Amino acid sequence: MTIPIRLWATGAALIWAAFVLTGCTETKRVAAKSSDVLVGLQRTSCYGTCPVYELSVTKTGEATLKVGPHCEPAFGRALEQGMHRAQVELGEWNEVVEMAYEMGFDTLKSRYDDPRIMDVPANIVTVNGKTVYNRYGGPRLNLLYLHIERLVGTVDWKADPEIAR
Repeated sequence: MTIPIRLWATGAALIWAAFVLTGCTETKRVAAKSSDVLVGLQRTSCYGTCPVYELSVTKTGEATLKVGPHCEPAFGRALEQGMHRAQVELGEWNEVVEMAYEMGFDTLKSRYDDPRIMDVPANIVTVNGKTVYNRYGGPRLNLLYLHIERLVGTVDWKADPEIAR
């Protein structure tokens, strides 16, 4: 016995609709928009032992930290790889904003890079909603990065088991 194509197509459409409707029941947390970010720093990998992480502190004090490999030296403590969350006091993080503006952060271009250069990690820093991608040929912002990393090391991070590692 063969199934008519019309009946088969209707059944397939109903199954597809069931998957779509039941697949949307899970709520996922969304990353903060850059305009909501007070301080953010992402460091990408290299061929060596560069710390890899992504930090975001919003203007309401909600902080997220996605920890990758080689972060212990940067933060001065061990944190399990994966997503972490915290609520932070904004006073110290506002000092980062002041430090950035004293360094002329508001006058920087949004991108410093040369794709022909290999094995150079990127530092993507956001201060008060402005983001600067700094991989090659950009300003020396190491003091700013170090200050942020020291603050990260003092936060009481909680691992977030809901987000896949």
